[in-house]
Amino acid sequence: MKKIRLPIDCVLAITYLCNSRCIMCDIWKKQEKALLPKEVFLKLPSSLKYINVSGGEPFLRDDIIEVVENLKKAAPQAKIIISSNGFLTERIIEKMLKMPQGTGIALSLDGMGEMHDKIRGVPQAFDKVETTLKGLLKNNITNIRLAFTVGTLNVSHLSKVYDFAEKYGVELTLAFAQSSDFYFGGKENFENPDKKILKEQFAYIIRQELSKYKIKRWLRAYFAYGLYSLAAKDEQLLFSPAGEDYFFLDVFGNIYPSVIHNHIMGNIKEKDFSEIWFSKQADAARAQVQNYKKPAWMICTARTAIIRHPLAVAFWIMKKKISLTLSKKPTLLP
Repeated sequence: MKKIRLPIDCVLAITYLCNSRCIMCDIWKKQEKALLPKEVFLKLPSSLKYINVSGGEPFLRDDIIEVVENLKKAAPQAKIIISSNGFLTERIIEKMLKMPQGTGIALSLDGMGEMHDKIRGVPQAFDKVETTLKGLLKNNITNIRLAFTVGTLNVSHLSKVYDFAEKYGVELTLAFAQSSDFYFGGKENFENPDKKILKEQFAYIIRQELSKYKIKRWLRAYFAYGLYSLAAKDEQLLFSPAGEDYFFLDVFGNIYPSVIHNHIMGNIKEKDFSEIWFSKQADAARAQVQNYKKPAWMICTARTAIIRHPLAVAFWIMKKKISLTLSKKPTLLP
C-alpha cells in the first residue's frame, strides 16, 4: 500500500468576497460571506513549506494579519504568499507592513494598460496595480511578485508584462486560465490562444529566464515550458499527485485534492488535519483523482512535481542552456 505523507503545499481561500470583475472567474458574482474562523488555520500541518493565501480578494478580510500569524504558528517553515488584485492600495500597504516577517504578495497583472482593465472588468485596474506596486516598494516591502493569467485575449501581452516586472525588479509568476466546478465561482473557461503568438511569447520568457545566472530563474524557465505545454498541447510535463503533495482549502473548511478536483477529503472545522489526511474519505478522494484525466500545471502542482523529478528538470535546463550558448537560433520550444 502506498505510503501517504503530510503535504508540503497548499492554496487557501480565506474569503470569496471580491472587488474585481474578472472575465475568467465568477467568484465576484456569488459574494459568499462565509469565513473560516482565524483559529482554524492553527490546525494546518507543520509540514507545509508553501502556502498561497487566496480568495476572492484576501485583503477584504479584516483579520488577514491574524490569519497569516496563525498560519506562521502552524507551519513556521512555510513561505507565505498572499494573492491580491492590488486594488486596495492603502489597505494593502498598511496590512503588509504589519505582516509576519517574510510574508510575500502577488499582484495580479494580466496585461498592460487597457488590456488589464478589460480582463479584470474594473476601470483603471492597471493604474491601481502599478500604484500599489510602487507603494509597496517605497515602503521597503521586497517579497513582491506580479501574477499573469494567460488566456486567448491577453496572450500577446505576456512579454510586455514580463518586461514590466523586470523594470520594477520583481518576479513574474504565470498561470493558464482553467475551469473548476467548485472554485472560480464555477466558471468554465475555454481558452484557445493563437498558437504562433503563444509560442513566440513563451519562447521570449524562457530565453530571458535561462540567460540569467540564478538557478531559481532557470526553474522559472522550466515552469514556463510546462505551462506552454499545457496551453498549447493540453499536456502535463511532470506528475505530482493531487491530495498527496498539496491540497486546497475553501471558505467552508472543506479540503480538496486541488482547486480542480471536486472530491472532498474532509472538513477541517470538524476534525484535526491529520485525521482527515489519513482517513478513508481522503483515500477515496485520491482514488477518484486517478480517474480525472484533465492535465494541470499550476504553481502548487508544478512546484511539487519539480521536487519529485529533479533529474528530468536539470537535464532540460542543461540542454536548453547549451542550445542557447552554441546556436544562433536555439530551439527552446517544440
